[in-house]
Amino acid sequence: MMPKAMTSQTVLLIGALSVAAGWLVGTSTLSNQNRQDAATARQPSGPRPLGSAANVAPFTRQLRERLDTQPPRTPSVGRNPFVFSTRRPAMVIRQTEEPMAASAPPLPMPFTPPPPQFKLSGIASSQEGGATVLTAMVNDNGTLALVKAGDKLSNGFSVVSVADSGIVIADAAGVTQTLRLP
Repeated sequence: MMPKAMTSQTVLLIGALSVAAGWLVGTSTLSNQNRQDAATARQPSGPRPLGSAANVAPFTRQLRERLDTQPPRTPSVGRNPFVFSTRRPAMVIRQTEEPMAASAPPLPMPFTPPPPQFKLSGIASSQEGGATVLTAMVNDNGTLALVKAGDKLSNGFSVVSVADSGIVIADAAGVTQTLRLP
């Protein structure tokens, strides 16, 4: 269904009603504004004089009477994070056995440093003087080291040999470990 075209009379009628409605709203707003201005004009503004405490005394007396007659409300304990419940007594666990005689404190364990963390990341080969030289990429406690046979690592470890599938390392005491590619 096609809407009919509006005639010029309809457009003028809608415009006139809109203007009249705007005028009515504006005058009612202005009259409310004038009433508020008149009400505030009667009340003096500014700081109160220091001697006006006598005007406050009856209100203070009423407040004190109300506080004396009504006990203070205690908030209910629930999900309110600002209200705390009463403290519960701690549970006492009674021992049924006699306490053992005080024994000497245990001897402290000798400090042993943690074993170094080595991880084999890869092996590369290069040609030097007609011979193939293998270089291992070792993660030495978070540092990447490129090592060959005979090179030193941290904590006194050294590389014994490098092969295609892994490397052999030894500590200062001569104990060997084999690191393989994952």
